[in-house]
Amino acid sequence: MRLIDLSDAKGQIRVEFGGCNMKCPYCVHIHQPVKEWTVDEILDYARKSTTENVYLGGAEPTLQKDLLPLIEGLHEMGKQVILKSNGMKPDVLEKALPFVYGFVLEIKAPGDDVKAVMEVTGMSEERTQKYLKLLNESMAIAKQKWLRLWIRVIPEYVNAENMPRILPDLEGASEVMLYQFMSNPEFDLPFMGHETPTPSWDELKELGDMVLEKVPQVRLVGERGKLVLTK
Repeated sequence: MRLIDLSDAKGQIRVEFGGCNMKCPYCVHIHQPVKEWTVDEILDYARKSTTENVYLGGAEPTLQKDLLPLIEGLHEMGKQVILKSNGMKPDVLEKALPFVYGFVLEIKAPGDDVKAVMEVTGMSEERTQKYLKLLNESMAIAKQKWLRLWIRVIPEYVNAENMPRILPDLEGASEVMLYQFMSNPEFDLPFMGHETPTPSWDELKELGDMVLEKVPQVRLVGERGKLVLTK
């Protein structure tokens, strides 16, 4: 398995995988070096830890051919697994469903704006249209468990004007996380001329209030830290 990092801190074992089937221009993960780990090595690492929560993330975990044996092994030892995915492999999410606590999926722009999604994913029109169909399938699967939908708020693609077109997709999620773009310089590459946190925190909160109409809880993450909005 190709890992960017494996860590155990803040109450969570984080398994960060390398490799992705998207080419998002702001993504740091696709440029990070990777190391090879076996499933058994990762399971041994988890077994030695008293931490119960395991987050499988990074670039795109579902590309790893041994992901399901890893998830099943973590489940068998009593770990609570959360699987992050871009949603392009709903078949993997379906197979993982019995063994995970929940999922994290990302919405990048309104699903009816193919051109915008093409720009933020770096994919062709044909591949983008296929991705949007697969993402809808993945969200339907993931909503059977705990689900966080997270949105990287790049103002050109997610804003108060087009958020109403995104809201229907959020229904049925456990929570939504709105992330202020460029608020963590180690997490984002400059894009669309943005080199500092954007949009403003007040604008992020305005979006959070809109989203809260559809889900029980909204997390705001950005330069001011974290804020949880609940009904």
